[in-house]
Amino acid sequence: MTNLLSANLFRLRKSRLFWVTLLLCAAAGAWQPIQTYLEYQRKFPLDAVFFVYAMLIGLVLSVSLSLLFGSEYSDGAIRNKLAAGHTRLSVYLANLITAVFTALTFCGVYILCTLAVGVPLLGGPKAPGPLLTSLALSLLMAAVWCAIFTALVMNCSRKAASAVSCMLLFLLIFGIAISIYQILDAPEFLPSFSLVDGEMVSEMVRNSAYLQPEERWPYELLLDLNPVGQAVQFTNGNVTRPLQMVLCSVGVFAATTAAGAALFRWKDLK
Repeated sequence: MTNLLSANLFRLRKSRLFWVTLLLCAAAGAWQPIQTYLEYQRKFPLDAVFFVYAMLIGLVLSVSLSLLFGSEYSDGAIRNKLAAGHTRLSVYLANLITAVFTALTFCGVYILCTLAVGVPLLGGPKAPGPLLTSLALSLLMAAVWCAIFTALVMNCSRKAASAVSCMLLFLLIFGIAISIYQILDAPEFLPSFSLVDGEMVSEMVRNSAYLQPEERWPYELLLDLNPVGQAVQFTNGNVTRPLQMVLCSVGVFAATTAAGAALFRWKDLK
């Protein structure tokens, strides 16, 4: 396992894609507080723009991981690793660990640049405690993306197909999360307008699409199981179920890793 990780890290160090993506993360992290300051001055605290990366990391990883590891089939790296005596499970886990390291590096650079530029411009976080909790949860969410994309890339023999599949899967997960969030965010009352004696009169009427408290938990569970659903909550600053989010992330990570490793174990590598 150590040799596999060393080889993967050496590939990362030599990868232009990795360094270009890292620079883009640094630039995005620095630009976000600058843009906020130019538009709103100090009306928005740093907390309000801190978690933009949570919405972007899934897309970034869908491209970078599929291209970084998708070529292992075409260049024969997978067969060489197995021929050297490494088990399929160790190869799979080494790539997963490398993917998590890559994701944490991207997030870490973004966060450091956001803090370095944002604190002088927007001031320090107004609620450091909740921010740190959301930060830890967001890094766990990034690891979930790694498990999902690693399972897909390791079981797809073609680099182009794996890249397209990862991006399409991200878009699918993104669409599902936004739909669920919109259902949960539906207001209890909506304005209704009518014409009375030639005058427009408005009144608030009950929204039939509003979910009662006892009806919300299945949708909240689906939202927390979805990494984009978690990212929306980080970005909006309304993390109210941290324990459930941890359990959901760990569960999705474990289930996806087990399924991906099982499929890779029986995959024909010829």
